[in-house]
Amino acid sequence: METIVNTSGAPEAARLLLDARQTGTTLPHLPEHLRPRSQADAHRIQDAIIAQLGTVGGWKIFAGDEPAPFLSPLPARLVFDQGHQAPKSPLPIVLVELEIALTLGQDLPARDIPYDVPTVREAIASFHPLLELISFSWTDRDQVDRLTQLSDLQNSAGFVVGDGMADWQAFDPAGVGSALRLDGVEVATTSTGCDLHTILRTLALLANHAATRGVSLRKGQVITTGSRLVAPIGGAKSIRGEIGGLGSVWAALT
Repeated sequence: METIVNTSGAPEAARLLLDARQTGTTLPHLPEHLRPRSQADAHRIQDAIIAQLGTVGGWKIFAGDEPAPFLSPLPARLVFDQGHQAPKSPLPIVLVELEIALTLGQDLPARDIPYDVPTVREAIASFHPLLELISFSWTDRDQVDRLTQLSDLQNSAGFVVGDGMADWQAFDPAGVGSALRLDGVEVATTSTGCDLHTILRTLALLANHAATRGVSLRKGQVITTGSRLVAPIGGAKSIRGEIGGLGSVWAALT
C-alpha cells in the first residue's frame, strides 16, 4: 500500500500533534508559524502524521455539495472491527459519531481520465454502519480554527466498522432511520441524510483528490461519508449505533 509523502515544514507541526495524542498534553493552538493557511497546508501536516503512523486504512470526508470538502486520511492502525474495546488513552474520547461508510473492493489508481460516478460505483464492495471516535488535541477546541483541526486528522481517534452489506445496489441511505445509544440509553435519532448519488459523487471527488495528492485509494480502505448523529460520551462505557437497512455497530470504552 502506498504511503503519503510529506514536504515543507509540516513535520514540525505533525510532531506537536502526535505528542499531544501520545502524552495527553493538550495544545492551546499550533504556533503561529505552523498554522495552515489553506487546505493544502493542512493536508501536508496530515501527510506528515500518516508518515509516522503507517499506511492509510481509511478516509474521512463529508458527502455533500462542497466543491472542496474537508477530508483526511486515517492510518490503518486506527481502523477497528465491530466490537472494538477502546483502551484508556492519553487523550480521552469525548464524542462519538454514527456514520455510513463504504469499503472499496478495487484499487482506484491514478489515471489520466478523472473518476466519475459510474466508475467508482463499480469499485465499492460493501456499505457499513460506522462509529467514529473523536478526541481533541486542543485545550479549548472552540479557540482553534477549522483548518488547524483539519490538519490533526479532523480530530479523529478511530473508526469502528460494523458488518458490511455486500448486496447494496438497492440501498437508499437518504431516508433511513438512525439511532445512537450510550450504555443502552437512546441519546439521538434521525431519519435524514445524504442520498446514494451524493455519496458516489463525493467518492469520485476523493479518488481524484487522492491521485493528485500522490496516493491512490486502495482495495480494503474504509471511507466514511459524514456524521449522521453525534453525541458526547460523558462517562458511558458502551456505544451502539443502528442504521436502517445496514444493521448495528458497537464498541466499548475501557
